[in-house]
Amino acid sequence: MHSENWHNLIRLDDLYTGDVTPVKFNDLALAVYDTHHGITVSLAQCTHAGANLCDGYFDGKFIECPLHQGLFDATTGEARAAPVVRGLKMYECRVLENYIQIKL
Repeated sequence: MHSENWHNLIRLDDLYTGDVTPVKFNDLALAVYDTHHGITVSLAQCTHAGANLCDGYFDGKFIECPLHQGLFDATTGEARAAPVVRGLKMYECRVLENYIQIKL
């Protein structure tokens, strides 16, 4: 594992506890989820019609698209309810020295 592949995303203190935090990183719009099972990161765009998932309802495991109510598992990225059929692009992440980092 090469440390240069890991990038600081946001401070852990800036995470919306139990919710979805929108983060811009370079040209990426990301969603950082504080799930019941730990922190996960995906692209923020719904795979169905491109809505911003950070505006959707999040219950600690599932994120619902605010546009057509498609459902994704925020821990795996798996598409769970119509109309979405393609899963989310997920990023490997970790917490190090009070920063949430992603691996690119």
